[in-house]
This record gives sequence, C-alpha cells and structure tokens, in this order.
Amino acid sequence: MASLKAGVAKAIEGLRNHFPDKSIEVCATVDGAAFVIVEDVPLGPPYQQDSTWVGFFLSTACPDDDTYPFYVRGDLTRLDKAMLKNPLHPGKAFPDAESTMPKRTSVMVSRRQRNQSCWSYEPPLLKLLTVIKWMLQQ
Repeated sequence: MASLKAGVAKAIEGLRNHFPDKSIEVCATVDGAAFVIVEDVPLGPPYQQDSTWVGFFLSTACPDDDTYPFYVRGDLTRLDKAMLKNPLHPGKAFPDAESTMPKRTSVMVSRRQRNQSCWSYEPPLLKLLTVIKWMLQQ
C-alpha cells in the first residue's frame, strides 16, 4: 500500500477504532489520499436493506477538508416504495476516479458541509456518523 498522509492515516485509525467489528477496505492513492469502504453499516427502516457499505474519499488535506460525497449500496430501496429522497443520487459508481479498488454500483449521498469555518471540527468519522443518522431520518 502507498504511504498515507498523516491526517488520512489518523482518520482511518479513528474509523477502525469506532467500528472494530466492521471490515474497512482502504485503497491508498499515490499522493497519500485514500478511498475507504466501511462494510455492513446498520441501516434498516426506512430502507428495505438491513445494512449497507459506505464509501468515501479522504483527500490529502484530511482532516482540514470536507469528506464528501459518500456512497452506499446501489440497490438501496425504501420500505414504502417511494423514490429516494434528495439529495440521494442513484446510478453512480464508487470509486468514481482511478483506483485499484473494484468499482461498485452505488447511490451517492450528497451531504456537503456548508459551513466552511467548521470543517476542521467535523472529522471524517463524525461526518460518516452524521450521514448515517441523516439517512435513517429520511
């Protein structure tokens, strides 16, 4: 594996510590960034699926940038058969850039941090937990 930038490595360590029972796949880029997939994240209602994988990219500026966007399983469907609520974007692939990680059909979860002054206060783990919480409230 390529050498990860310190902020990226620390963010991955935080993910592994928070999800010790989950498989976390990491694909480093040549510049020290990483594509990350957390497997088997609990989901359930309002979705038909009990769990999903969650994928995202940690840039070399981590943790001082916004971890965005997040991707989840491509077959995501709601129990009530309604369309996915915005800003969920089906028909995407993750990773969507050059990577040795196999591409997965996905739904992009568009949860951009709008308050740029607090990006450094929302590390990737907190952002991931915020996205999961938001998804479950849809």
